[in-house]
Amino acid sequence: SGLIRGGFIFLRIIAVMVIASLLTFTTSTIELNDGLESLMKPLRVIKVPTYIFSMMISLTLRSIPTLLVETDKIMKAQTSRGADFNESTLRQKIRQIIALLIPVFVISFDRADDLSNAMEARGYIIGEPRTKLDVYKINYKDIIILSVVILIIVGLLVTRFAL
Repeated sequence: SGLIRGGFIFLRIIAVMVIASLLTFTTSTIELNDGLESLMKPLRVIKVPTYIFSMMISLTLRSIPTLLVETDKIMKAQTSRGADFNESTLRQKIRQIIALLIPVFVISFDRADDLSNAMEARGYIIGEPRTKLDVYKINYKDIIILSVVILIIVGLLVTRFAL
């Protein structure tokens, strides 16, 4: 029973990783941003600023690879200074993680400041309407595919909680 559950959890993690990889490898950040904004368009009726949420998600997705590279550089620099991330006590590992997180946070705040300056220099103003090169519209094929995906998710949830 435990092996079967563990296998299902492993398959779920692999499926999420494959789907996320396919999405980020095949879709540009701008397309993701526009797609999220158009999917959240019905929330505008209740005055939810969907353009802000889609921009935040887009910037987050864009910054993750950069932060991973910076984290790797910091880990290599600390390893060259004698830090051992593999073999140490729990207390030492906590100290090493804190010593790793502080520079990562400082770098991420510096990058966020640089990004905000760049956006401001390019004329980005929060709340102002943005122009788009490609305007996407939802048609009947999109609604059919979205309905099928929702049915699959509901079916998976029903079978999950029925077992």
